[in-house]
Amino acid sequence: MHKFIYDCFRQLGKSLLHFVYPSKCLHCRALLSPEPIVLCHDCSSSLELINPEERCPRCFHFLSDEGELCQICIKYPSLYAGIASCFEYEGPAGTLIRQLKYYNQSYLAQGMGAFLVAQWERLHWPIPDVIVPVPISFLRWMERKYNQSDLLAQEMSRFLRCPTKNVLRRKSGDYSQAELSLEQRRQLQDDRFSFHHSFSLKNKVVLVVDDVVTSGHTLHRCAQILKEQEPTALYAITFCKTHSV
Repeated sequence: MHKFIYDCFRQLGKSLLHFVYPSKCLHCRALLSPEPIVLCHDCSSSLELINPEERCPRCFHFLSDEGELCQICIKYPSLYAGIASCFEYEGPAGTLIRQLKYYNQSYLAQGMGAFLVAQWERLHWPIPDVIVPVPISFLRWMERKYNQSDLLAQEMSRFLRCPTKNVLRRKSGDYSQAELSLEQRRQLQDDRFSFHHSFSLKNKVVLVVDDVVTSGHTLHRCAQILKEQEPTALYAITFCKTHSV
């Protein structure tokens, strides 16, 4: 009986709190029920994972012909055995990234990490020996107090039961690429990343995790650094990708 009364008061408290401070969908701003959700039914229903069978397994471009790889990857082989993303950088998926990245909503990484694992399972990649998040600069970390890619990597690590290692370092003072054009991204200095860790990657399958891939320059530079450590294979997965990639 006491538990029943307690549950009633708890539900009443949640309803009253919702009445005073109504929750809204992060994307469309529709009012939500008192339940701890961040997207309304319509927005959450629109989160459909990209079909890997429609994409090049090396760069995740759309396949425009019958070949197994796109023409770009045939001409310029990738350092990765595979690259993939969960969603295009638009709609509710784009909103989740922006809220995680710029609005101190670090708790979103838990659910987003589940999507990353779900997409990883569809790719038939080998289980990684180690997960490596793409780093942010120290100044950027001071602003956010966390690295969003590291949070996503930790969630994947929890599901896949393999360690996350921050073996890459990004030059302090490096600025955000969010407002840069593709050409400006390609012209960025190649010394922004370096390897700083005693953990050995030799003969290991490495999974690189990032929030968004745009030009692919950041992932490519990370691969160049990681390849020097002689891993067995490199894979990369991101929560979103832009149409321009």
